Amino acid sequence: MSEPVLLLLNKPSGQTSYDCIRHLKKFLNRTDLGHGGTLDRFAKGVLPIFFGEGLKLVRFFLDHYPTLPTFWKKYKGTISLGVATDTGDPEGTETEKRTVPNLTQEHIQSAMQFFVEEVYEQTPPNFSAKKIAGQRASTLARQGKKIDLKPTMITIKDFCCHCWDQSSIKFEATCSKGAYMRVLANDLAKKLDTVGHLSELTRIGVGLWELSQTFTLEEIEHKGMECALTLEEATSFLPKFPLLFSEVDLLKIGKVDGLLARLSNSGLSHNAYCAVYQNIPMALLELLPSKKSLFLRAFG
Repeated sequence: MSEPVLLLLNKPSGQTSYDCIRHLKKFLNRTDLGHGGTLDRFAKGVLPIFFGEGLKLVRFFLDHYPTLPTFWKKYKGTISLGVATDTGDPEGTETEKRTVPNLTQEHIQSAMQFFVEEVYEQTPPNFSAKKIAGQRASTLARQGKKIDLKPTMITIKDFCCHCWDQSSIKFEATCSKGAYMRVLANDLAKKLDTVGHLSELTRIGVGLWELSQTFTLEEIEHKGMECALTLEEATSFLPKFPLLFSEVDLLKIGKVDGLLARLSNSGLSHNAYCAVYQNIPMALLELLPSKKSLFLRAFG
């Protein structure tokens, strides 16, 4: 059986993503853990936690791979209208109050549609994990220092209003990697001629994985590796590419030219990555102790 490499954590509100990593290190008695995308402390929901061989997968969640399912994350939350905070969330200090105009669902959905599909230029919030000269922007912001964060280009695939009143909007959104929901909430409030902040947020999906597949910290502490996904399950979002028996010895000495040639004629899209360990008999996996999860690019 393939080794466990991924835990789908239901991160609780009130803890940072690193708080969860620290707790899991103690539960699992291991230090080789990393996550697949920060969730703010007030937020909760799907937080992929990788360890061991699974750490090789983190880049597919944090870097720019728009053709992979892991590029997309799904959220539900509540935007409180009429009050802005310096952090854009309920943990911040109130900075502005404005009246909220009379809203209809058509008005709200029309404003939401402004952000959908087209590339959306979004400036990260000052209170964020973005680094400036090696320091987190949030650290500099708390010190009262000037911060100049450059805007990034993101995509909102879906942005829908479920219900609303004159003080709040409940929504669901599917966004590309790197999107800040606090900024989207603030930008939507401005589009509605008021101010606002994100008062509740739950990440309900990352790539192919949904909230229903997650485990709480308490469940993981109790069940341990019973909660974890195997390497095969964790790489389900990647195309499969079986090795030929003759390629095993070449891979053992790092020769991949022939395999890359086969990949280039495989029909995979340009720059597609795949996990080449898939479908290798366990007897052959044992011959490749350092190559259990080898990821190759189809072209380029």
